[in-house]
Amino acid sequence: MELKEYPSGKTAVYNFKTTDKPKAIILLVHGFGEHAGRYHDWAAKFNEEGVSLRAFDLPGHGNSEGRRGVMPRFEVLYDTIDIMIKDIAAELPRVPQFIYGHSLGGGIVLDYLIQRKPDLRGAIVTSPWIRLAYEPPRIKKLIASVVSKIMPGMTQPSGLKTEDLSRDPKVVESYRNDPLVYGTISAGIFGSITDAGKEILSRASEITLPLLLVHGRDDRITSAAATMEVAAAAPKATLKLWDGGYHELHNDLVRDDHFDFIIEWIETLL
Repeated sequence: MELKEYPSGKTAVYNFKTTDKPKAIILLVHGFGEHAGRYHDWAAKFNEEGVSLRAFDLPGHGNSEGRRGVMPRFEVLYDTIDIMIKDIAAELPRVPQFIYGHSLGGGIVLDYLIQRKPDLRGAIVTSPWIRLAYEPPRIKKLIASVVSKIMPGMTQPSGLKTEDLSRDPKVVESYRNDPLVYGTISAGIFGSITDAGKEILSRASEITLPLLLVHGRDDRITSAAATMEVAAAAPKATLKLWDGGYHELHNDLVRDDHFDFIIEWIETLL
C-alpha cells in the first residue's frame, strides 16, 4: 500500500499483482465504512487466474485522508478514478481493463459509467447501493435531504447490522474487530448516493459497455430489485442472483461459486 495524491486527496492505493504479465487488470471500488485492505484474499484468487487487481481506499476510509464518514462530491471522486484508469493504461498498455464496484462502490461505479463513459473492457458490480433493501423512515429521509445540502459534513450512525454482511460468522467477527472499519455516515454521502441511485435507474440504458451485475437474493442491506431494474435496462448487462446470498458475496458461503462466475464472465471478453 502507498499513499498518492489525487483530486480527492491523499489516497491509499493497493497493487495486488500477478507474478507474470496479467491477462486483465481490475480497478476495485470498495463499499461504505470499510477499506480495500479487506479484499486481500479476494484479490489473491484473481491473481491465481492471471488477473491483477488495483484498489484504493475511498476518501475518509481506511488509510486515505479525510474525516471518517465524509467524502467529497462524487464528481471529484470521478476525477480520481479517471486518473487511475489512465495511469493503469499507461503502465499496462493493451492489457484489458475492468472496473469493479461493491455496495457503495457499486453505486459509484454505475453512476461513473453513466457520467464519464470510460473506455473499458467491462464492469463488474456486486450488491450495488442503488436503493436500500429497506425503506428508511420518511422523516429521516427528509432530514437527510435537507441536511445534505446545508451541512453535508454532519455525521450520524449508519445503522448497519454487521450480521447482515455474511452468513459466515468469522467474516462478521473480523469486520467488527477491524480498527479501520467504522459505522458513521455523513449527510453528504447519503445525499450523493441517493441522488446517484435515481440517476442510475433513469439512465441505465446509457451503460453500453459489458456489465456484470450480481446480487444475493437475501441481501438485507441493498436492494436486489433495483439491481434487476438496471440489468433490464442496460443493453449489455448480465445478471446473476445468488439464492440465499447475503450482502458481501465475496465473503459469503457462495464465495467460490461467485468467484468462478466472475472469472468465466471476464474470460468471455478477453
